[in-house]
Amino acid sequence: MFDIAQYLEKFKNIISSQDFLRNSVAEAIKEICSINIDPKKITIKNYTARIEEKPIIKTSIFLKKIKILELLDKKTEGKIKDIL
Repeated sequence: MFDIAQYLEKFKNIISSQDFLRNSVAEAIKEICSINIDPKKITIKNYTARIEEKPIIKTSIFLKKIKILELLDKKTEGKIKDIL
């Protein structure tokens, strides 16, 4: 018999991992750049974090991009490779 609970559990795990990655990116940016970003403004796709913020905030982040990516590599075990 098909168990719908097990099927839906798969999607719950996917959503939880996306939330973890978004929160990790926001925490790394806060730690390195001292900028608070709402995790809802971050999307993760194909190992890339896309940040939807004002250009001045994005510029501040990109100036310290290498340090942020190094910290994210440790936190997320290599699941984030780039920031846009």
